[in-house]
Amino acid sequence: MSGADAYFLWEESFARHMHTLKIVVVDPSGAHEKVNFERVRRGALRVLPYLPAFRRRVVDVPLFFGHPYWADAPAFNADYHLRHEVLPPDAGEEELDALVGRIASEPLDRSRPLWQIYFVEGLPRGRVAYLTKLHHAVADGTASAEIVLRSFQQDSQPAALPAAYEGSDELLPPVRRRVLAAWRREFQRQLGLPALLGRSLRSLAILIRWRLAGRHAPVQAFSTPGTRFNRAPTPNRIYTHARLSLPRLQQVSRAFGCTLNDVYLAVVGGALRANLESHGERTTPSLTAAVPASVRGERDDPVFGNAVAYWFASIGSDVADPFERLRAVAESTRAARTLFEARDPRLPVDWFEHWTLRRLYLSGLPSFLGALLGRPSYNVIVSNVRGPSRPLFSDGARVEALYSMGPLSPHQGLNFTAWSYLDDLTVGIHACREHMPDLRSLAESLPRELEKLSLATKP
Repeated sequence: MSGADAYFLWEESFARHMHTLKIVVVDPSGAHEKVNFERVRRGALRVLPYLPAFRRRVVDVPLFFGHPYWADAPAFNADYHLRHEVLPPDAGEEELDALVGRIASEPLDRSRPLWQIYFVEGLPRGRVAYLTKLHHAVADGTASAEIVLRSFQQDSQPAALPAAYEGSDELLPPVRRRVLAAWRREFQRQLGLPALLGRSLRSLAILIRWRLAGRHAPVQAFSTPGTRFNRAPTPNRIYTHARLSLPRLQQVSRAFGCTLNDVYLAVVGGALRANLESHGERTTPSLTAAVPASVRGERDDPVFGNAVAYWFASIGSDVADPFERLRAVAESTRAARTLFEARDPRLPVDWFEHWTLRRLYLSGLPSFLGALLGRPSYNVIVSNVRGPSRPLFSDGARVEALYSMGPLSPHQGLNFTAWSYLDDLTVGIHACREHMPDLRSLAESLPRELEKLSLATKP
């Protein structure tokens, strides 16, 4: 297992769940056969074993010496992996969000393949939902989007099911062989450490030259005060979502000469400003965001594993005027993105192979400085994943909505994860229930903030 994948296992705790959820809402009226749980269960048990993300389980090295590795599971426990939920009468999207929060509050069983799928009935107009709970060690946002794309059809024709999966004949090697293999892999990793240190020094030199040249620098870590959501996580999660018009986001992006992600960050910044003000909290200086960026290359599996680094930016929550906020965000992201690309983007991912050293930087140093300064390294996680631009189908049943939920970190207890699908950019918002019980009002602010920016583009 790569260090980037193992990170999400090593950092997991009873209060810090490292799984994600993908929510797919489907209109079953066009399905070629009646959609019910038993039919979905039979189809899933025939299709999912062909996808490595759903077939593999974690195997630890004895004495935990070295990275764990993936091995094919001999069979699925269908009752564990495939669940059935029925929402109460008159349920709507709020009740579905509440169910997502409840499911997110429970960890996955490490002894099994790291996923569960919930078939949910009871949505308005007869719609159903598929909630896929997938550990982040299995796939990052880019890989998850590709899994979704391959799990559904791009036309309404009947789905062709593969032959029943026979299971894997793969046998785990004896303990002695596993330990020796772990030692060999660890030795090979250490041989690569000098080259990695050399790359790190070159990256540091680029940063020093950047600053000496007086160029606009990205936001600094520990530069903003903590909020009520920058606290140690609890196991109890709350989730909600908001839909933003993708054409409107693109319109604002073109009008102001910035990226769509800049507009999204500014919308988040405006919503958080309103939320902070409603609680009497300070809005200056601006909150800062950790923004995931894919560094997936040709050698990476497109539907498995993690290849994500981060750059960091202001979300302009200290600026009242929406236009000036977007200008400030665009300036911050431009500097962050340019420096990120100049400084060996793959370097942070490769450092995960040396987790003992990497952990000092990722966990030890932020925790020490955070306690010393009384500030978080960054305030929020703001992610944006490009999803399908064409309609998806499940055996003729059209997918109406597609959105996601990302994990929290010890220092960033609020996560905005946006996925695009057709003309929507749906933002899933995730926090600890004790810290952000009013998450719904925060979500309702997002479309209003986009509307303010959209009005500014009109003559």
